[in-house]
Amino acid sequence: MEPLTVVFICAGLIGLYALRTRVGIPSSHSILPFQGGLLYRRGCPVREVGPGRHRVFVGREKIIFLDKRPMQVNVERRGVTLADGATAVYGFTASAEVRDVRKALYSSANYTQLPGFVTLCVTRTVLNRSQSSQIRYAQPALTEEIVNACRSRLAEAGFELLSFRFSHLVVAAPPPAN
Repeated sequence: MEPLTVVFICAGLIGLYALRTRVGIPSSHSILPFQGGLLYRRGCPVREVGPGRHRVFVGREKIIFLDKRPMQVNVERRGVTLADGATAVYGFTASAEVRDVRKALYSSANYTQLPGFVTLCVTRTVLNRSQSSQIRYAQPALTEEIVNACRSRLAEAGFELLSFRFSHLVVAAPPPAN
């Protein structure tokens, strides 16, 4: 080979290497039908991406994946003090799913734990403000109040509450007096 050809080849390779570090290495990612994602370019969110095959340039772009399937929450045998001093024992099941990928990713460090945390906090707060007579005679109204509060708080975080149901809710008998 002639020396001039070698210089052009070396200059071309150096140029390709410099271009690759600037533009990135082309790659593709497949997002499954039950997933969603958020495309980042140079550290800034660009757009939401749905199911399918997406081309990204590694080093410059990144896709954060998110599972959009419904998440189940099961809480059993919890106790709460009521407004009148009595104790209620409760358990519930709930389910929620992601509606807004961007809000869900930014809502907490681990988005899968957020529906459980919100439903547990709201349930404890509502029951803590209730009287034992409300638990005995007005459980549907308490359930509706919990569902409405959970829906609004979860919607702020990009989720939708699909269902909520008490598995049990009873006022515990007071301990025997000595």
